[in-house]
Amino acid sequence: MKKTLKKHINAFRFKRYCRGAYAVFNSLHREVTIGRVATYIADKQLRKAVAACAVAMMLLPSNEAVAQNEDAEDMITLPEVVVSVSTDTLSTPQPAAVLTKKDFNNTSVRSVGDLLALIPGLDIRSRGINDVQGDISVHGGTFDQMVVLLNGINLTDAQTGHHNLDMPIDIAMVERVELLSPSMLLAKGIVSYCGAVNIVVSDAYCKRLLAEISGGSYGTGKLSLLVSEPLGKWITTMAASYNRSDGYMRNTDYRHGSLFVQASHHSQNDHWLLQLGGQVKNFGSQAFYSTSYPDQYEATRTLTASASNMHRFGNSLRLESDIYTRIHADRFELFRDGYVEAPEWYSGHNHHLSATSGLRNRIVYKFGCNELMAGTELRHEGIVSNVLGNALGTDISLFNYDYPKASSRVATSLFTGYGFAKNGWQASANVLVLYSDFFGWNYGLSANAAYRFGKQTKLRMAISRSYRLPSFTDLYYKSANQVANPDLNSEKAWSGEMELCYSNKFVNASAMAYFRSGRDVIDWIRKPDEEVWHSMNHTAVDALGADLSARFNISKAIPALGFSYSLCNISQDAGEFISGSVLDYLRHKAQAYVVFAPWTPLKLKFDVIYRYREGKYVDENGEICEYGGVFLFNAKIEYTLKKATFFAEAHNLANQHYRDHGGVPQPGIMLYAGIKVTINDK
Repeated sequence: MKKTLKKHINAFRFKRYCRGAYAVFNSLHREVTIGRVATYIADKQLRKAVAACAVAMMLLPSNEAVAQNEDAEDMITLPEVVVSVSTDTLSTPQPAAVLTKKDFNNTSVRSVGDLLALIPGLDIRSRGINDVQGDISVHGGTFDQMVVLLNGINLTDAQTGHHNLDMPIDIAMVERVELLSPSMLLAKGIVSYCGAVNIVVSDAYCKRLLAEISGGSYGTGKLSLLVSEPLGKWITTMAASYNRSDGYMRNTDYRHGSLFVQASHHSQNDHWLLQLGGQVKNFGSQAFYSTSYPDQYEATRTLTASASNMHRFGNSLRLESDIYTRIHADRFELFRDGYVEAPEWYSGHNHHLSATSGLRNRIVYKFGCNELMAGTELRHEGIVSNVLGNALGTDISLFNYDYPKASSRVATSLFTGYGFAKNGWQASANVLVLYSDFFGWNYGLSANAAYRFGKQTKLRMAISRSYRLPSFTDLYYKSANQVANPDLNSEKAWSGEMELCYSNKFVNASAMAYFRSGRDVIDWIRKPDEEVWHSMNHTAVDALGADLSARFNISKAIPALGFSYSLCNISQDAGEFISGSVLDYLRHKAQAYVVFAPWTPLKLKFDVIYRYREGKYVDENGEICEYGGVFLFNAKIEYTLKKATFFAEAHNLANQHYRDHGGVPQPGIMLYAGIKVTINDK
């Protein structure tokens, strides 16, 4: 062994990597060194083990003798990485659905919104292209009922769910996305009416450079760059992106850029994750919120920051802590400056500045096959505005704007839970109690159970009670055609689901059925003969549906094939209204994709989407129309030459005319082309 080999505390060394399962599991939360590994094992067995168990091994070169029965020439030296695997599987259920980078690389997605839309049962109601603005919901819920997490941090917007996807990340940074049902969130002290998505940013322990330049129809362009650099035991990633377009129709141009920095540190007893990001977004919002005044414009600014730590006290006790903040500024112009002349009655643009901050602690104790956890969270949400909130005696001046109104609320929650895993069973139960100085007491409950039949089949069941507090827009917003209700109640729901999963080396499939019984559901509604929208609590809104999905491994020529189908039915007894969101849901959603690789450097990707949306909208001519169904066809061709991948893609090849939301027609065929460069120094 060379004398330059670093010494590691509590580390052990493998002279030979074998196929035994104990070789992986004995390395959890340990520092491991391996001298050298046979290439056929590194290429097949080791990669398979890492994918299956999500374990990264710490590998250091040495001059030690290689293992027996292996030729020295058939060896490769592997770089140093860090073992960092969570064994958090008892009181915290696994996600209902997970999409990895491999999954979404098999389709023609271009943005984070496109990526989320691949999840069965999830709905993205786009008001443009390339993440200009999109409303996210799941299983017939509304955009305000969804929680959005970034690396597990709750960054949901308190002003309005329209801004939930204002996140300073580019799709190149995303390692995976997880769909979490309400029953899966309580163990982390989070309550969501209908579910959450968790966007996980990669912290791969290696030097990386990812870059993209692309352009396409209507002056659309994109530049993005991601750089990762291990600095000692810290993994630092910095990413920046810029997107622009002249717009596919009048007043749909946009410019938006983002910058994100992440640093993580793994050791035997500590795991640190630091995040800092900012986003600037300006876009023409033609008829986004009203067809009566279509020449709208919006500019948003987002700043997010968080610090997370997980510290272990021996093998049985750990403490998890998060501190986070999100600041969001929004300027909305009902009449776009320099684009159209505003009438005399228009008093000026809307300016909103909101802030969300929180501190969460959770302690977990494991004993045998059991796990106990308890935690608390303090969360503050506030806003200053010239429209939202209660009138102030004296205006607040910030960033060259005067804000005559404000509102804030503080919520404290306590949560606890118990879980166990034994003889193929895994079960947990959790309870959360919240007190808000604005809404009083509320509570959440959840129970989860899963049973594994052998190695390939698992049955999962869950039931939960959840709620949602009204947003500031629900409570206070007033405009020429909208009047809010400051006396709204919180929404409540009972939800349940049952899922059967099956997987082997050829197929990964699942089937899930769910229900949700909601009361006091908040929606913006109006009568057919009115022009003014009101926020109100519906008496009852119930959802019932199912999701089916399957992914296949066929051959090298067809490396990826998959499909999914979602069915949802919603019933309500609130009378005859035109709904702003609650009753505009996807009844049917079907997706399929296939990848052909006839030649190693070449890939052909095709995907088809069918969506049938219930509900009605008022078009630009004042007529009430039904959404109906639409087929969308997309195609992409890629050619890889060493570190560079050249691509061309087409979206909506059939040139279909459709709308995801109200008076905003979606574009017809869109063409893009560009180059991606990937450099991994492993």
